[in-house]
Amino acid sequence: MEVSEKMMEFVSEHANADVNALRLKYSGKKESQLGFNLEFALLQIEARKKASKKLPEFLSHANFIFPTLLSAEQASNEVVAKFHASLVEYSNSLLDLTAGLGIDDMSFAEIGVHVTACEIDTQKCNALSHNAKIIGVADRIRIINSDSIDFIKNVSNKYDVVYADPARRNSYGKKLHALSDCQPDILASMSEILSIAPRLLVKSSPLLDLTQICNTVKDLNHIYIVCFKGECKEVLIDINKDLKFDGVTVIDLDHNGEISRFFTEFNTSNNHLSVTLCDRIKPSEYLYLYEPNAGVMKTGAWSSLTSKYPALSKADPNTHIFLSDVFYGDFPGRIMQIISEPDKKELKSLKGEKINIISRNHPLSAPQVSKKYSLTSGGERYLYAFRYRKNPTFIISESLK
Repeated sequence: MEVSEKMMEFVSEHANADVNALRLKYSGKKESQLGFNLEFALLQIEARKKASKKLPEFLSHANFIFPTLLSAEQASNEVVAKFHASLVEYSNSLLDLTAGLGIDDMSFAEIGVHVTACEIDTQKCNALSHNAKIIGVADRIRIINSDSIDFIKNVSNKYDVVYADPARRNSYGKKLHALSDCQPDILASMSEILSIAPRLLVKSSPLLDLTQICNTVKDLNHIYIVCFKGECKEVLIDINKDLKFDGVTVIDLDHNGEISRFFTEFNTSNNHLSVTLCDRIKPSEYLYLYEPNAGVMKTGAWSSLTSKYPALSKADPNTHIFLSDVFYGDFPGRIMQIISEPDKKELKSLKGEKINIISRNHPLSAPQVSKKYSLTSGGERYLYAFRYRKNPTFIISESLK
């Protein structure tokens, strides 16, 4: 994996070019003529395009490289990686069992953590070594080209934290969700891991069931549901053999940092407490509509939500939409100002307009609403379709957040 100045100049010059067109244009050119490996250069162009929104700060370094295209697709969002780093003390020593491209490891190292990064793929090790120098953290990252489970069985060192992001695809490319199905199998190696560190952070699938985690993971301390712009990206499991389980935190991030934070103790009695239901005849009699983000939806902890925001009322027992006359600017999700409650005639008059459609517990899905009323997704306004006090209804609204 030779990274020459000439190759990176080519990558920069053709940053927005079509890779296939470049391949055709330079076909027949030998590496000795170009001064670099064409396929590796084209890989960099394509990978940078794929990762441009996830890794803007890392890619501001002109010589940052990717070992494979898949590494660009699977790389952690740098904002999420910074959140991971915020959970670790700057003076800690950390062992990463699944380094990959190393975005998390370089983020840990940037705050002063001393990282030992295990990675079985030699190409990825070489890329991480190169990039760590480019980023300026090479002195705080030790790279081990080895199977991580073999490494922990033989290592004599102790660490403050072990971090793992197990592979969630099998050899056929099928997505996996259960921790026991991912590689490495963290649950099977838990005793060995906790013998070299008191704390283990495991990045897992956003689809992993929270109750299942609570029932199957020993020494569970905390669960973080990490969202980016309202979309659930991962469930981060914090395991600590010295601490008891203390709840679930939903973090919503964007490129400027944290948007919102929601905490729930996440226990059986809390999750099944009743919440206040809307008692007004029409939803349009309220000023604001609140739609929880995907992370809060995942917890289902409605009583915790209404405990923090007591003026919220639920539209229906099975509709996870809340209405209120009180404005809560830090609400973890969308905050909408209600404009109107259109009837069928008014809905038909919207034909051809651009409007964002969201369906929650309504007989029609968002695509069906769009088709029925000839609407196009987009614009500034939102059309919510949901059940209000058991009755299907529509609300037109504008986003306040």
